[in-house]
Amino acid sequence: MLAEPLVVIRAAHPGMSFRTRAVVEAILLSEGSIGSARAVARSLGLRNRFELARLLRREGLPPLHRLAAWATILSWVSAAERDGLSLCHQAFRSERYPGACYRLVKEVTQLRWGEVRALGSAWVVRQLLEEFSCSHREVESLQGRAGPLESC
Repeated sequence: MLAEPLVVIRAAHPGMSFRTRAVVEAILLSEGSIGSARAVARSLGLRNRFELARLLRREGLPPLHRLAAWATILSWVSAAERDGLSLCHQAFRSERYPGACYRLVKEVTQLRWGEVRALGSAWVVRQLLEEFSCSHREVESLQGRAGPLESC
């Protein structure tokens, strides 16, 4: 369970609606994916995955799959710090292909697993919060309230 980042995200984004808060909490508490966008949309009472995507974007959140990927990576780094588990061991334990796990880390963070592991879970939480900030600035930019996105 990723309770600490949940507290940080709640504090950084107190205006999240019930639905978006439920999505973020579910992803962090499950330490990753909570199902397909279609299934999540339906469980929230939305018509389809596109409506879910618009809801997340409107509230300044990254897409569902991106949130789930960051939560998964955070859970892996936390387990590595806490229990000394390698990513390969964690992959086998969760019935995933190790190569796919290493690729996910590289795809999402732009760093190799060893680098992310060395930076630690605090770094991953900061990057996750930056994803929220970038998404929020993107929404403001689209609404004409902010300048161009240079750091995202």
